[in-house]
Amino acid sequence: MPQSDHATNEAAAPVLVIGVVAALASLHALLLAWQGLGPVDDDYIVYRYARNWVESGVLAFNVVGSAAPPVEGFTSPLWLCFCAVAEFFSIRPAAWTTVIGALSAGLTTLWAGLAMRAAAPASARLWVLLVPLLLALSPSLAWHSVTGLGTAPMAASIALALLAAVRGRIVLFGLASAIAVGFRLEALLVLLPLGLTVKRGNTLGWVAPALLMAAAITLLRWRLFSEALPNTYFVKRLPLSDEVGYGARYLVRVFSEGGLAAWAFCAIIATRHPLSRGLSVGTILALLFVLSCGGDWMVYGRFLVPFAPCFAVGAGFLLLAVRSSPGRVVVALLLLASTAAGLRPEVRSQALFEHRFFEAWWQRVGLELQDRAPADSSIALSPIGAIGLHSGLPIIDVLGLTHSAFRDVAPDLENVGMKGHHRHSGAWVLDQEPTYLLLGNAVLQPSTGSIDVNPWEADIVADPRFRKEYVAETVWFDEPDGPRRALPYFRRRSAPVLAP
Repeated sequence: MPQSDHATNEAAAPVLVIGVVAALASLHALLLAWQGLGPVDDDYIVYRYARNWVESGVLAFNVVGSAAPPVEGFTSPLWLCFCAVAEFFSIRPAAWTTVIGALSAGLTTLWAGLAMRAAAPASARLWVLLVPLLLALSPSLAWHSVTGLGTAPMAASIALALLAAVRGRIVLFGLASAIAVGFRLEALLVLLPLGLTVKRGNTLGWVAPALLMAAAITLLRWRLFSEALPNTYFVKRLPLSDEVGYGARYLVRVFSEGGLAAWAFCAIIATRHPLSRGLSVGTILALLFVLSCGGDWMVYGRFLVPFAPCFAVGAGFLLLAVRSSPGRVVVALLLLASTAAGLRPEVRSQALFEHRFFEAWWQRVGLELQDRAPADSSIALSPIGAIGLHSGLPIIDVLGLTHSAFRDVAPDLENVGMKGHHRHSGAWVLDQEPTYLLLGNAVLQPSTGSIDVNPWEADIVADPRFRKEYVAETVWFDEPDGPRRALPYFRRRSAPVLAP
């Protein structure tokens, strides 16, 4: 074989391997979908906004049954647009977003791997495979590729921006950055330091597209909802000290759920590449963001997943900074082990069980209510997504994500421990005179056979009007793959019992 052909094949081999590993990342996500994982209930909130937007031209969660002005109960404008495309073409949104998420996991892995390859010296080409391996193995990336909310596509766009920065492609960086910011504004936390670090061309040219997209989204929000931020920000915000407490616990938990926090630590201290300073600053800002907003209740560190390609490439820079091959082997094995920790059966099987027990059940309840509840009835509940989408009925949101009534309610820090669930008002819920109430997440607890009313719903039950105006009922559903399951609900005394 001629020498030039041998050199070409040697250079192409790592690219081919990175492509294969990227395909495995997509398969990892699809495997979770095959095991029963699907979009979380919050994603169904976006689906309902998208459906109402396509069908009626109104961007609101409740198109009928509410005189209040619409609010932004979603946090990712571009993800809403993706979901609206599915609704426009009558594609089942849960299947659509799962495919997009799995594809995004592969693209995130591919582009981050190619970025690491472009940044590494030729003598270290095999070591760059650590980056795609970490991302393909990551339970966090795979999990949140399937659960939706635009998390994986945002990660993919950041990975593409990172590849463009390494290769000095200013137009591609601007396009990818604008797309990432279109998903969520916090993409600026890593993209601005990264763009300012690149020493090729006009600095403003690197960061302007992202800033322009952020300005456009802010103006659009103000135009549509008279707010510069989503409604969820106002409903979920807590005093800073409490946010930091939640955020610290969140980051500690992420350490045992898939290695993202370990990658982030590596990205902070890595100094091998000229872009490492931008990655370090961006990583610190991303961690401070999570710390200051408290994270959320979901497993596998959703708030860190969009920044995963930056963390992984930062870990790759740290690996290259180790001079000896044995030292690199140790670092690589430690990173792979920390990532694989989230694959432990006790972590993943429990998370899958909880998803099936709650999320799949809420979809079933929504479909049953569509057939059993009168068309003019309204439902008050906490898990509003799947039940709201499938039932098509007016929803009274107990947690205030899709209305502004709880903006000025003081957070219940004493009784509620779940992040994002602190603002509630039982009096307001009962003022809306819901036809039916679904409390305790609409499930009977297997251990007791009774409803466990959520702490943020306790003031509903304590209100004298609840005991006077509502009566407890139960309707049974035949499960296709198991025993019958009961839906406990409370019926307004003047309303009919749900049809058997």
